[in-house]
Amino acid sequence: MALPRQILCSLGAFAASTACLAGMDTTAAASNFVPQQQGEINVGLGCLDGAVSCLELDPIFASIESLVDDTSGTQSRLFVDYFGAGDNVVTYGSGNDRVQFKTKDAGTNSMGYWLRPSERSVGGGNEETGQLEVGTFRFNFAQTLAELTIDFFDTESWDSTGVVAINGVDLENPDYVAKGKDGNVVSQTFFNISSLDLKLGLDRASGTGDGVNFRMSGVPAQDVPEPAAAAGLLAIAGLGFARRQRGA
Repeated sequence: MALPRQILCSLGAFAASTACLAGMDTTAAASNFVPQQQGEINVGLGCLDGAVSCLELDPIFASIESLVDDTSGTQSRLFVDYFGAGDNVVTYGSGNDRVQFKTKDAGTNSMGYWLRPSERSVGGGNEETGQLEVGTFRFNFAQTLAELTIDFFDTESWDSTGVVAINGVDLENPDYVAKGKDGNVVSQTFFNISSLDLKLGLDRASGTGDGVNFRMSGVPAQDVPEPAAAAGLLAIAGLGFARRQRGA
């Protein structure tokens, strides 16, 4: 049973903000930004199989960059993986750099197409053959999003998965999602977004850690009808944004 949505305003990270439009809803339908095919996304590390496995991104992304994750100490790769009917074992690269996604993971499996981080070991190679879903990424959007929703799958650790920067400003208190039960899905929705840094999963010095898959959907600002009154409020708000979160 879905929990009631919470409407939260966050202004501390934005000194220039003078207002927060809490609970602002768009009227345009959200688009799914996850490619509906398996493959690798070039996040500044190239693709393990070159152009063969490199996916074409939705035009909404100006770029996606892999940052150094503070729990693994390395940059991670990013893939689109699929679980469900017709799924096959998919292998990228070879040797120490080999990444392989099976039709059923040792852990909990998400159904459908999801964005999947793949941690790289310090000094090269891939931990758990690339199956530890840990990483930090910067998403730069080609245009401002009136609304951006992120779904996180299987968050089972505290203070390790969520948004750590918005519109180029580091959050003093990162917007981490709560620890949940096995196979949980928790969603966050943000407004007025041009860029976003996302931290996913937790790498432990001993053992494996907590892996997290995710997906994104949203509404570009140009697709949202804007009444004159709302336009005036947006002008006052400046960099203000709102976030709502729901869990399942």
